[in-house]
Amino acid sequence: MNKKKVLVADDEAIILKVIHQELINEGYEVDIVHDGEEACTKVREKKYDLVILDNKMPKVNGIDVLKKIKKFNPKIVVIMMTAFGTINNAVEAMKFGAYDYLTKPFDNNDLINKVSQAFKIADNLTYKSNNNKVYKNQIVGSSNEIMEIKKKIEKIKNLDTTILLTGESGTGKGLAAKILHFNGIRRQSPFIELNCAAIPETLLESELFGHEAGAFTDAKKLKKGILEQADGGTVFLDEIGDMSLSLQAKLVKAVEERSFRRVGGTRDITVDICVMAATNQDLKSLVKNGGFREDLYHRLNVINFEMPSLRDRMEDIPLITDYFVSYFNIDLNKSISLIPSEIRKTFLHYDWPGNVRELRSTIERAVLLSDDGVLNPKYMKLEEGDNLKFQDGDDKMVIDIPLDDASLYKIERKVITKALDLQNWNQTRTAEMLGITREVLRYRMKKWGLLS
Repeated sequence: MNKKKVLVADDEAIILKVIHQELINEGYEVDIVHDGEEACTKVREKKYDLVILDNKMPKVNGIDVLKKIKKFNPKIVVIMMTAFGTINNAVEAMKFGAYDYLTKPFDNNDLINKVSQAFKIADNLTYKSNNNKVYKNQIVGSSNEIMEIKKKIEKIKNLDTTILLTGESGTGKGLAAKILHFNGIRRQSPFIELNCAAIPETLLESELFGHEAGAFTDAKKLKKGILEQADGGTVFLDEIGDMSLSLQAKLVKAVEERSFRRVGGTRDITVDICVMAATNQDLKSLVKNGGFREDLYHRLNVINFEMPSLRDRMEDIPLITDYFVSYFNIDLNKSISLIPSEIRKTFLHYDWPGNVRELRSTIERAVLLSDDGVLNPKYMKLEEGDNLKFQDGDDKMVIDIPLDDASLYKIERKVITKALDLQNWNQTRTAEMLGITREVLRYRMKKWGLLS
């Protein structure tokens, strides 16, 4: 059985020595580095199952290393280390994908237990990700926008065609791609994804097309790229809008003819693949401004899926919230059974700039830290620090606003949104309630993006 590979990053030599020895004794393969820059380099050079990061390190701090790791490979499990006085920093790191944190000075048994538990969770998620049934439930939601997406998926899932998924970051483009693959005619074949924004341009070409031995200085042996590895299956190119123009030119032939050459190669390699691509950018505008090749855009845009933002389907938030609480109860061995109404109200009055991904990480953190079966509001810090609470009565609307965040910009939008909610979005009654004309209300709604 292969040993689990662990990378430990800390600038304190004694800490590195202790963790290294403890994990070696437990049968893990362990590498150590002394700063954040080394950690980033190591993760790119070698495949690790788990990374333990100190929060404060030279060159690149722990949070920034965490972000880079998760962007490069979201599946790597990360445990943060922090001094007792900076626990909040570690908790904050969880919204960027950290699994757990260790408080210095730590008990060696606590270290081993956390690492062991982290691997159990990771193994469970890996099993689920390789089990096609995980993608049978489709996307959570019953809004018109999501029902249209589900109908479209059902209609084309067995068509073997190129698909472009668009929409804001965190809206579920990757999930939609997996649903299409694992419910389609290629479901028994590989599904390989590549984040084009997470890999340096100098390495991206080799990742895509592979390279021949000796093609460049470090190319000691032949390497197959993901296009070749996915033969018979699906290639999912995420963040395609971040790909350089020079590499786009080389990708055109691969998408159109399913043919390419490895870096340093002299012969064409033909593959049978379905190509899916995703972007949170407006490719039409990029094409117009010369930032994306028009020929590649048209070859990718055979079937287009635009994933709706969470704020455009707010009615789905209660369903998604319940789903993630149940999901993390199982994965984190918790038993949260009560979601306070103030949390639900706050969720419905927050814009969710990070969309479903932000909602997921917010709930994951809260489930992990909450006790006594109740989702604790104090762990519900949102990206904008927006913790508005509403108390409704027959004759009043009370808005609780933190003093350090009492900007007129946010207050006006929240008042208008809440008034619309109270009047079931009837513009005439809302205008009367606020003492303004309907024209003024519509102007404000348009200003805040509240007009459909």
